[in-house]
Amino acid sequence: MTQPTGVLWVGPLGDIGGYGNVSRNYLRALQHIDLPIHLVSSVKAQNEIGEDDIKLLSNFNRVMNNPGDNPVLVMHGPAESFLALDKKGYHKTIGITLFETDRIPPHWVDICNNLDEIWVPTHFNYRTFTESGVNPSKVHVVHYPIESSIYTKEFEPYPFPTEVKSFKFLYTLAFDYRKGLDLLIQSYCEEFSADDDVSLVLKIYVPFWIADGNFSELITSYIPKKENNPHIHLMIENTPREDLMRLYSSCDCYVSTERAIGWGMPQMEMMAMGKPVISINWGGVTEFMNDKNSFLIEPEHELEPVHPQLQLTRAIHYFGHKWAMVKEENVRLVLREAFENHKKREEISLQAKQDIKNHFSPQIIAEQMKARLFS
Repeated sequence: MTQPTGVLWVGPLGDIGGYGNVSRNYLRALQHIDLPIHLVSSVKAQNEIGEDDIKLLSNFNRVMNNPGDNPVLVMHGPAESFLALDKKGYHKTIGITLFETDRIPPHWVDICNNLDEIWVPTHFNYRTFTESGVNPSKVHVVHYPIESSIYTKEFEPYPFPTEVKSFKFLYTLAFDYRKGLDLLIQSYCEEFSADDDVSLVLKIYVPFWIADGNFSELITSYIPKKENNPHIHLMIENTPREDLMRLYSSCDCYVSTERAIGWGMPQMEMMAMGKPVISINWGGVTEFMNDKNSFLIEPEHELEPVHPQLQLTRAIHYFGHKWAMVKEENVRLVLREAFENHKKREEISLQAKQDIKNHFSPQIIAEQMKARLFS
């Protein structure tokens, strides 16, 4: 069999969002594979990605390597983005993607089946893609890598305002109804009060389709109408990568109530930093989170339909889909345990840090990638 001569990698390498972050982590793994790599970024590098990642992209782009006469085409992003590229003349065509709910959008099936391989980061997505109709022989699990040393450095304390209390739960998210912000705020406010020395720090990117005024009203609608609600600190401004790391380091516990999740990069980053993490025990996070290295919120056995607003406004992606059903009482139980059980926080934080370093380093994931590139 003819061996590949190089890799043409296409993806949102400069983007500040999740796909961009993952793309740059893949580049760190590609550095350990002995093939010429030619990059094509669908997004211009944004300053907010941080100095380390800008330097990484600069090092790759200093010499634009020729992928040779028999290259592999790797496309990273939502499956729709694969349609824009001419796929003729390649040794192999690979799409890297994921989806968060119990199935994939119907129009993704043919897109995926028309490629040689689809890489998904989790066994959860292996099931959802193949059960939706993607040929099982094409679907392969290749984990997302992370360079732990980036997260174990010393960081300056984040300059919180004085009203932020000693114990800080943190949730960072681009607002979407699947993120479960309503569930988290309601549960947090019912479990704690203003008398507790605790703050919920919400770092939120507000997408263009939600007006600022509407967003404030939406967040307010999630807060119970009762006296003595606990403190919530809301951050909606853009945050450079270096400041985000300071924010991570200065908080005590990461919490996500995302009802449908493809991977969970913020969870992984906080675990690499040696911080305790809370997440719902369903979906992509189950690939690297367990009851030994995390606080897990147990969902109900049955799933529930995705939010009606998503089914209405983004029907092509979400109509008829389901995600985890989670009771508020289960969220409250885990929030309280994480707040009070200092010993368990230390134990799971240590285990999490070791697990991420030992199983998801760029060197380890490079071996997974190399096995597929040379197959």
